[in-house]
Amino acid sequence: MNLIRNNLFQLSAVLGFLGFLDSTYLTIMHYRNVLPPCTLKTGCETVLTSTYSTVGPFPLALLGSIFYLAVIFLSILCLFHYKRLYLRSLVFTVFVGFIVSLQLLLLQIFVIHAFCQYCLLSELISALLLLPAILSKDLLIDKVKEK
Repeated sequence: MNLIRNNLFQLSAVLGFLGFLDSTYLTIMHYRNVLPPCTLKTGCETVLTSTYSTVGPFPLALLGSIFYLAVIFLSILCLFHYKRLYLRSLVFTVFVGFIVSLQLLLLQIFVIHAFCQYCLLSELISALLLLPAILSKDLLIDKVKEK
């Protein structure tokens, strides 16, 4: 069971790292006032320059970078110093990130009417993070039931 649990935490850390790279790239581009190249027909510029792309003076991508750093940190903490508190914090963080990503996806679909490939990648990673979070939470429940 420890091997499975460790693999789930490793997967979370890797997904968190990929999300961090994506979000940090967008953050750097934002502060350089450069629009990243978009391989979709159109949409990146529309999404990345919309009023929804910032919270006050901060780009959403910066908040995404902080989110993914938290996922990496908590995943590594769970991997090397497993405690229920760390796992619960990781699961909670992942669920909050997924809800935010879902809202941002719905904004792209129904309000902005455009898609950004970098945003979609981040939303996909956020959704994929649910898998190890749910499975590791189930392992926690199973372990509690055993006692």
